[in-house]
Amino acid sequence: MTIGYTGAKTPPKPGLELLKTNKRTEILIHPGVNFLSSVGCINPTKKVSGPLSDMDFTESRTRVIALIDDLKTFAGGGFPKSNGKRIPNASVVVEGEPVLSTESVESVLEAVAGDPNKGLPAAVFQKFAPRPASGSKRTIYDGYIGAFTSDKGLKALGDHGVCNNYDRLMHFFAQAAMETGGFTLIRESLTYTTVAAIRNAWRSRAAGKTDQWIGDNLLRKPQALGDWAYGGRMGNVKGTLDGFNFRGGGTFQTTGRDAYTAKGKLAKVDLANHPELIEDPQTSLLAACAEWKGSGCNAFADAGLIKKISRAINVGNANSATQANGEADRIAWHEKVFKAVKNAGLLG
Repeated sequence: MTIGYTGAKTPPKPGLELLKTNKRTEILIHPGVNFLSSVGCINPTKKVSGPLSDMDFTESRTRVIALIDDLKTFAGGGFPKSNGKRIPNASVVVEGEPVLSTESVESVLEAVAGDPNKGLPAAVFQKFAPRPASGSKRTIYDGYIGAFTSDKGLKALGDHGVCNNYDRLMHFFAQAAMETGGFTLIRESLTYTTVAAIRNAWRSRAAGKTDQWIGDNLLRKPQALGDWAYGGRMGNVKGTLDGFNFRGGGTFQTTGRDAYTAKGKLAKVDLANHPELIEDPQTSLLAACAEWKGSGCNAFADAGLIKKISRAINVGNANSATQANGEADRIAWHEKVFKAVKNAGLLG
C-alpha cells in the first residue's frame, strides 16, 4: 500500500508499506531522510561510499516515487486512488539482508578517523542530542546541525582551530549542546511564570528582593526582566531595552551588548545594531568560534580541562572561582558526545 504518495516536489514524503513479511510485521520503503537510514526499513538510494556516508534525500525520494509510478503502471486501473490502500497483485522479494564487507567498513572508518577537519557527521549529533519529533524546536535543531555540518560552518570551525582534533570538537559541541538545550534554543526566553524560576536563575541578584516584588515587576515581563537581570552591565545601558535585546542568543548564547558587538565584528555582521541576527545559525556559530578561540579553549580542550572551558564560556573567566551554570550537566554532555563519537568509530 502507498503511504503519503504525491508526485509533487513538496512533502508529504512518499513510501510503500510491505505487509506479511514473516518475522517482521511490516517493512517501510521510504527515502533516506535526515542523513539516517532506519533499521528494518529500505531506503532506495544511489551507491554510498560507506556506512557513515550521508544519503541524498531528494535523490532517494525520486527513486521512491519512480518505484510507486512503476507499480501504477503494473496495476493499471487497479492502482488505488488514495493512500493507505492495498496495491492488487503486487509482491516484493527481499533476498537476504544488506551486508557490508569488513573492508568497506574499515576503509570508511579509516577515511574519517584522524580527519577532524570533516567535523562531526549529522548522524553523530543525532546520537547525543536526538532530533525533536516536530515543531519549532525541530526547526531550530535542523538549523544548528545544518550550520555545523555545512562547508561554511566547517570553515569557521577550522579557521578557529576547533577542527584540529576530536578533543576540541567534542568539548566545543558539548558546551554548545548545554547552552542550547540540545540545539533546540536559539534565544534566551525571559518570559518567566514563577518566582522560584527567577530566583533559581539569578540567585544572588534575587536574594534582596521579596517574592511580591519579583511577582509584580518581573513575571511575564521579559523586557523588564532583561533590564533587571542584564541592564547596567556587559555594555548594556540601564533603563533601556538593551538587557532584552542583547539577551542570550545562538550557539554559545552570547549575552550583552559588548559581547554582541565584539563577536559581530569578528563575524562581519552588525550585531550591535541588529542583535536579532544572532538567530542565524551560521552567524552564531562564527560568534561562538571566536569566543572559544579568544578564551583559550583550544588549549583547555587539549588538556581536558572541562571546568575551565565551562567557566570561560558561561562565566566569562576560565579561572573564576564561581562555577558555571549547570557545570555538572556540561560534564555529562561531554560524556554523551564522547560516547557518540567513539561509537561512530571516529576516534580510530
